Amino acid sequence: MNKEYRSLLKKLSRDNRRTIEKMRHYLETCYINEVVFEDMMCDLSGMALECEERGEKFEDSIGMDYKTFCRSLAENAKKQTFAERFFDVLRWIIYFDGIIIPLLYILYSIFGFTRPSLDGLVLTAPAGQLLMYFSVATFTVLGYFIAKRFTYYAQTVVISSYLAAVILVFLLTDFLGDSFFDQTTVSVSIIAWGIAIFALLVICYLTRRLIATNIAYRAKNKNGPSH
Repeated sequence: MNKEYRSLLKKLSRDNRRTIEKMRHYLETCYINEVVFEDMMCDLSGMALECEERGEKFEDSIGMDYKTFCRSLAENAKKQTFAERFFDVLRWIIYFDGIIIPLLYILYSIFGFTRPSLDGLVLTAPAGQLLMYFSVATFTVLGYFIAKRFTYYAQTVVISSYLAAVILVFLLTDFLGDSFFDQTTVSVSIIAWGIAIFALLVICYLTRRLIATNIAYRAKNKNGPSH
């Protein structure tokens, strides 16, 4: 979130801050355009601050359950496009997959209990093992975004299903990796890997932000200037 939102949040009382955070968490499941979402959270925080200055609790002043209030806001808000969602999910997949190689390098160099081997700044690991790590990391991210969409409706069922699916992917890819790759190994330079992952993360962030800003700008112009 932007600096304005964080600044407003710090000025709120504990109860109003908790209400705003609950609203933010709920609105995140509505997949609102990133720029519109940030403006919306700033507006809500400003409204809460005004209520606080009048000695009111924000949750009481909106006159309805916060979920109902958020749904009414989300209905008319500009939603994320497929491209925005794609680059958001891709960014997190790259991040979680990206930390695997450095983490294996650190674990092996410090503790020496993992299967990979080191040669300077080059890590060599079984291809099957890497397949398992990358598959689990990727599914963990995808599963999180899917679970987040439904956690307000059947939290216990969704979270339990999510954890069970992650474990299943772990067991399945561990078996398939050993079966198909056998003794095949892959060597990766830590420096080259880090540069590549950082570059991909920057590209994903800038692309998603550019798409979101462009869509929000066009929507604002379409609705006309406010007076």
